[in-house]
Amino acid sequence: MWMRTGLLIGALLSSLNVSAKEWLIDVRTAEEYSAEHVPGATHIDYQQVVPEVTKLGISKQEPIQLYCRSGRRAEIARQALMQHGFQRVTNLGSVAAAQTKAQGREN
Repeated sequence: MWMRTGLLIGALLSSLNVSAKEWLIDVRTAEEYSAEHVPGATHIDYQQVVPEVTKLGISKQEPIQLYCRSGRRAEIARQALMQHGFQRVTNLGSVAAAQTKAQGREN
């Protein structure tokens, strides 16, 4: 009886679509972030992205999307995260591009 129950629970759990949180990170300066940012974005300066992402407990399999003013700092941060084993890191480019993507998710 218990074995059957365990098998049923295992089958149910494996069929659930468990998705990781999708992280949106603004890698600009604190001043830039304060002036304007995409709602829901977390601020982490691009030079501190690896230790801060680690401190937040973001797993290496969770999707991380980065943006800055033009995409240059986001690309530096993306490469640093990839070098440390983070697998799903995307450079969205500018604030405007990140805003457009965020609005597309809401619709």
